[in-house]
Amino acid sequence: MTRMFYVAIGISLLSVASAFAGEIREFDVKTIERLGNELTRVSQTPDRGATTPDRKRAKQTAIAALKGKLFDIHYDYVVLDDPTGGGFLVYALAVATKKGDVTTGGHYRVSTSADGSVAKRVDLLSQLIHQSPPDPGNQLAGIAASQIAGKLPVETWIYSSDLYHVPMFVAIMADGSIWGVANGRIVRVDKKGPKNHLDILNKKAPEVPQ
Repeated sequence: MTRMFYVAIGISLLSVASAFAGEIREFDVKTIERLGNELTRVSQTPDRGATTPDRKRAKQTAIAALKGKLFDIHYDYVVLDDPTGGGFLVYALAVATKKGDVTTGGHYRVSTSADGSVAKRVDLLSQLIHQSPPDPGNQLAGIAASQIAGKLPVETWIYSSDLYHVPMFVAIMADGSIWGVANGRIVRVDKKGPKNHLDILNKKAPEVPQ
C-alpha cells in the first residue's frame, strides 16, 4: 500500500511552515536543476567534492562560518563550483541518522571565495522538518513541504527527492506557488504552471513550454 506524505497543497500547506523568513541567493531554474543534480552526485562520492586544497579550505571555511547556526542533527558537507565562477558553494546537508527517518530541510549553503578562505554569504535554504515515517506496510509515495525564503525552490529539494526516491511538492511562501520536484527536474504544478507538468517531471517532455 502506498501512502502519500501530502499536507493539502495550498493555504494549509503554507501554514505548516515555521516563522523563518529572509532573502537567499537564488539562481534560475535551469541552474537550480543543474546544481541539485550535481549535489546528488557529488554527495555520494567519498570526498564529497573536497578534492583540492582550495576546496578543502572552502569546506573548513564553511564549517567555521556555520558554527552555532546548525540544527541539532548530523551534517555532511559537499563542495561544488559556484555557477557564477570564481568560488565555491559548500552545502551543509542535514542527514537523518535513524533508519526510516525522513528529514527534509535544515540545509545550509555557504558561498566562498575562489581560494576558499573567505565565506562571502551564508544561506539557510530551508527550515529543518522531520516527517513521520510511513506506517508498517505502507510505502512513501511523496513528500509535501514549504519554503519560506526565496521565490523558487532551492536545489536541495532535488537532493531530498533523490535521497528518498519520491517526488517532492514544495509551496513557496512568497507567492503561494506550488512546484513539483522529481527525476532531477523542478516544474511549477499549480494553475500557472505548464499543463504537461507531469510529463516534464517524468522526463517525457524535455523543456517547460514558454
